[in-house]
Amino acid sequence: MTGVSPQSIRNRLLLACTDEDLAAIAPGLVRIELARGENLVMAMHPIDAIYFPESCICSLVLTSKDGRQGEIGVFGNEGINDGSLLAGIDRVPHESFIQVPGICLKMPAERFQALCLERPGLYRLVQRWTHIMAVQVAQTAMVNVNYNVEERLARWLLMCHDRIDGDVIELTHDFLGTMLSVRRSTVTLSTHILEGAGIIRARRGRITIRNREALIAIADGAYGNAEAEYERLIGSPRSGAA
Repeated sequence: MTGVSPQSIRNRLLLACTDEDLAAIAPGLVRIELARGENLVMAMHPIDAIYFPESCICSLVLTSKDGRQGEIGVFGNEGINDGSLLAGIDRVPHESFIQVPGICLKMPAERFQALCLERPGLYRLVQRWTHIMAVQVAQTAMVNVNYNVEERLARWLLMCHDRIDGDVIELTHDFLGTMLSVRRSTVTLSTHILEGAGIIRARRGRITIRNREALIAIADGAYGNAEAEYERLIGSPRSGAA
């Protein structure tokens, strides 16, 4: 059964729509629960659905021809899985999958595309989101070249923290290693450094943020550009700020 109440929606991009656009979108949505590792979009496969996270967090991952992987972007309740459909692009070279499990709203891609073409305000909002993701991807490329593992880990934890309610992030060191393109042992060492400073608490399968301001100080210039663009063009991305 499709259709959700506009009042029940917890995706921040949808909540940035006008009341009229939100009322038009809501009947085509279905609320689903997604587990860690589930694919939303597979590389070079047709995009058949648009996903609006409410409590889950998703990674955009690019795989090279020789099998090396790297995370190029992350999104949660502030966005959607892909705006490429508005440019007539039905498949992309990267995949997107769930890194933190949770609830998501789903709509058939064709229906979403048709709504965007009918509603200029919605179309413009998705274009802004696409721009913000481009800023984030560019920032990730710069950070991976110029910042050490502790700084990159601090940025990544901040980005996850922005997209959850509360301070507990369900993550494993193996998963963190894939996302940061480093060995598990390197993640473990960097996590111990942050934990020793009282900034986080790491337990099996989860990390608790204890001092967000200290994480921001460590990340320094690695964090903030895409977040500032989101706040400027759409609104605060912090899930608890609604």
